[in-house]
Amino acid sequence: MKQSVGMIETIGLTSAWAAADMMIKFAYVDVIKVERSGSGYVTVVVQGDVESVRIALEVGADAAGSRGELIAVHLLSKPDAGLDKLLRNE
Repeated sequence: MKQSVGMIETIGLTSAWAAADMMIKFAYVDVIKVERSGSGYVTVVVQGDVESVRIALEVGADAAGSRGELIAVHLLSKPDAGLDKLLRNE
């Protein structure tokens, strides 16, 4: 995996979709996964170059926080190649 990965976790699907929408609009990233982990928790995972992912996480966190409850934001700038299968459920 050569691209960076960013994750935003929210409570509520609406805030997760708002975050994903803003991340795609404002940065050159791809949404690779939206995962519902139960109890209303939703994680949006994006992938792209490190600067694009950083920008995406900033705007996504703002969007999610204004519409619901933002739980966590995390950037993996140089993820291990083994994470690719985990992220894509292969």
